[in-house]
Amino acid sequence: MDIEKYNWISTRAHKIWLEQGQPGGNDRDHWYQAVTEYDAQHRTEQSRFQSGSQVSSVLVVDDEPLIRFATMDALEDAGFTVYEAGNAGEALLQFRSHSIDAVFTDINMPGPMDGLGLVKLVRANYPNVRILVTSGHVSLGGFDLAGGVAFIPKPYDLETVTRLLRPPF
Repeated sequence: MDIEKYNWISTRAHKIWLEQGQPGGNDRDHWYQAVTEYDAQHRTEQSRFQSGSQVSSVLVVDDEPLIRFATMDALEDAGFTVYEAGNAGEALLQFRSHSIDAVFTDINMPGPMDGLGLVKLVRANYPNVRILVTSGHVSLGGFDLAGGVAFIPKPYDLETVTRLLRPPF
């Protein structure tokens, strides 16, 4: 079992134990329930993330121009129409001007809203948009993000980003 899955299940089993008033002797039941919830959530998130419509346009949001341009170039070479923004405010303006199928955003950015705030607004206002989140400063798992949002740690492989934006065959 990978460490991310183990941590999610362990945290959830502990929460179940707390919710049930900290009973003794039920650890196996709490663990089993957490495993079942993890598996159900993981399948749901994977299918929501992968079964969406075809992605043809991607908004790349990163305050580091060199990273943003390199990512944009790779996505354009892969056949996507690519838009750019240096922060969350610029990203929201792009949604007013363009039809966007996916967002690839950094978490740490200047301004009043970071990437996670952007994710929350995009998910609330554009529920069918595929979202990928990245950071070189924090590491997030499926438990930390809204359903259908994937995390890719920096430095990331551009082929991985491209693969996550394509539907599975």
